[in-house]
Amino acid sequence: MANPTTDTQKPNRQAPLSYRSAGVNIDAGNALVDIIKPLAKATARAGAGASLGGFGAFIELAPILKNYAEPCLIASTDGVGTKVKIAAEAGQYAGIGIDLVAMCANDILVHGADPLFFLDYYATSKLQIDAAAAVIESIAAGCIEAGCALVGGETAEMPGVYADKDFDLAGFVVGIVDKSKALTGKDVAE
Repeated sequence: MANPTTDTQKPNRQAPLSYRSAGVNIDAGNALVDIIKPLAKATARAGAGASLGGFGAFIELAPILKNYAEPCLIASTDGVGTKVKIAAEAGQYAGIGIDLVAMCANDILVHGADPLFFLDYYATSKLQIDAAAAVIESIAAGCIEAGCALVGGETAEMPGVYADKDFDLAGFVVGIVDKSKALTGKDVAE
């Protein structure tokens, strides 16, 4: 057993870890944020200004709640499954984000809810700014169609987890409905 007071061996010092040494390009991520800020801004709605840049999205409840007697929040998350493989193989990213928003928004619309805001999760091996921008541009288009604000999300660059042009995509939506008006399915006949 080594005695810490007499052991003369120097600790093994490694080079400091950095995002770049792990294969993550912070500059590319910042460039993507600059591209998508106006896309998110175009989706703004009352209570959700859709301004990107922080670690969390602020939603003002007062302008939203004034329209509801018994406000009840409802949330859902979904993805587009293997469609990400088709998009990557074909190099066609426009439209996949609309599908993502629709998958999430539909899950709360069936309860009679109004979609308020949306967040996305985009993960890839190496950030390809043009591809990511096309995906997020179509997410913004889906948000406009659904009437919800794109308030943020996450772009994760994970070399070694994903290969080549592979990516994954998930979305998260929060909506609101009056509790007494919520559709629950209890009155649906079998």
